[in-house]
Amino acid sequence: MRSTRRYISIDLGASSGRVVEVRVGADTLDVRELHRFSNAPVAAHRSGSVRLCWPFESIFESILEGLRIAADGGAVDSIGIDSWAVDYALVDEDGELVRPIAAYRDPRTQEPSRSLRARIGDSEIYEATGIAFQPFNTLYQLAADAEDPLAPLERAHRLLLVPDFIAFRLCGAMTSERTNASSTQMLDARTRKWNTRLVEAAGAPLRILAPLVDAGSVEPLGTILSEIADETGLDQETRVVATATHDTAAAVLAAPINPKHDLFVSSGTWSLVGAELQRPILSEEAREANVTNELGAFGSVRFLRNVAGLWLVQQCEESFARAGRRRSWAELAELAAAEPGLASIIDPDDPALFEPGDMPTRIRAACASRGEREPLDDGALVRCALDSIAIATARAVRDIVRLASIDARRIVVVGGGSANDLLNQLIADATGLPVETGPREASAIGNALMQHAAAEEVTSAAPLRAMVRAAFPMREFRPDPRMTERIRAAESRVYQ
Repeated sequence: MRSTRRYISIDLGASSGRVVEVRVGADTLDVRELHRFSNAPVAAHRSGSVRLCWPFESIFESILEGLRIAADGGAVDSIGIDSWAVDYALVDEDGELVRPIAAYRDPRTQEPSRSLRARIGDSEIYEATGIAFQPFNTLYQLAADAEDPLAPLERAHRLLLVPDFIAFRLCGAMTSERTNASSTQMLDARTRKWNTRLVEAAGAPLRILAPLVDAGSVEPLGTILSEIADETGLDQETRVVATATHDTAAAVLAAPINPKHDLFVSSGTWSLVGAELQRPILSEEAREANVTNELGAFGSVRFLRNVAGLWLVQQCEESFARAGRRRSWAELAELAAAEPGLASIIDPDDPALFEPGDMPTRIRAACASRGEREPLDDGALVRCALDSIAIATARAVRDIVRLASIDARRIVVVGGGSANDLLNQLIADATGLPVETGPREASAIGNALMQHAAAEEVTSAAPLRAMVRAAFPMREFRPDPRMTERIRAAESRVYQ
C-alpha cells in the first residue's frame, strides 16, 4: 500500500451535508471535515400544488465549495458520494433535470403506494425485493410520477438516485450503484438486478433504468470533467468512485462490528437498527415485521428496520428556536436527562410525526390520544422523544435477533446520535445489551474506506473495520437490569 492516500467523501444527510477529507495510511486513519452546510427540502409550487423538493443546485454549489477547499490541501486520490436513499433525479438526454428532485417526506406517494400494493400484493413484492414497505420508496415515487399531468417520466432519459446524479455532474457517467439501488424496492433480492416487472407495474419506462455497478467501482465512472477541474482546482485525473452510496451502507462499513454477535444502530435523522448478513431473509415473518434487506459493502445484506430517530428532536429544536429558545444538542440532552424517565411515551413511527412541522404540538397530541401525560416543557418533550426512540429500537432488536437467529452480545452505535450519551444509555437499558459507540462521521468514513478498498483491492470489511477500531476509541454503556424491566413494562402502554 502507498504510504498515505487522501480520499474525499461527499456525505449528504437529510438535514446537513459534509465534504470530508479522510487520510488512510498503513497505521493511520485521519478524518477532517472540510466543509459543512445545511440541507433541508423546500416548498416548490407545481401545477397549483406545493411539493417538497431538494434545492439541488444549492447543494451542488456547496459540494463544489468543499472540493475547492480539498484542492487547496493537495492531490486527491478519489472522490466518493453517499446520501440518503430513495430520492432521485429524472434527467433528459442532455443530463438536465426534467423536474425538481422530490423529497421523500412529500405526501404525494401515499395513494400511489396503497394502489400499487393492492394491485400486486405485499407478499409478492416482498418475496421479490426483500424491502420493507414505506410509502416513500422509489417504486411508489415512480408510480406518483406516472400519474403526474406534467408527464416527467415521458420526458426522462434516466433515473439517477441522488449520489449517482452528483457523480454524473462530476464525471459524466450515468450509473446506479447497487447498495442504494437496493433501497428502491425495484431490485431483485436474488439476482441483484432490476426487477423490470415491478418497474413497469409502477408505470415507468424501462429505458430510464441506469446500468448497475458495484460499490468500489472505478470504471465506468472515471475521472472528473474538465469544467469541474477548472471550477475546483482539482487535477482532472482525480477519480470518482462508486462507493457504498447509500449512507447507511457506508456507515455500517465503518461500524466496528463482529457480524456474528453484534447488531448496529446507525443513529441520525433515522435510526437504522440491524445486523449484517450474507443472504437476505425473505420470509413472511420478516415481511410482517417490516424488516428490510438492503445491500451493503462487499455483497453483504443489511437486515434492518427503519426507526424514526432524531428527526423528532431536530423538529422540536427548530420549533424551540423559532420561539426564541435556541439551544445546542448538548443542552437539549441535559434538559432531557433532568426529566423523569418514561413519564410519557409515544410511537415515534406514528405517521402523524412524519412530515416537517410543529413537532411539540404533534407529540403532545400523540400523548393525549394514548392517555399519556402531555409533556409541557422543552426538556420533557425531548425526553419523551428519546425514551420512545429507545423503546422502538429495542423492539426492532428483538425482531431482528429472532428472525436472523443471531446470538446477540452487543450493539454498536455509529453516526451523529452516537454522541448522545442519554440515548445510548437508554438503548442499552431498553435492549438489555451493552452498547458501544463508533465514529460520529461513520458515513463519511465508510465512504472513504470503500474508495480505499477500490484503490488497494481490499475484498472484505474486516481489515477496514480493524482500522476504525484502532483509530476511534469506543465508549461503553452497560444496561441497568432494573431499568430494563421498567422500560419493558412501559412499552405495553404504546404497543399492545
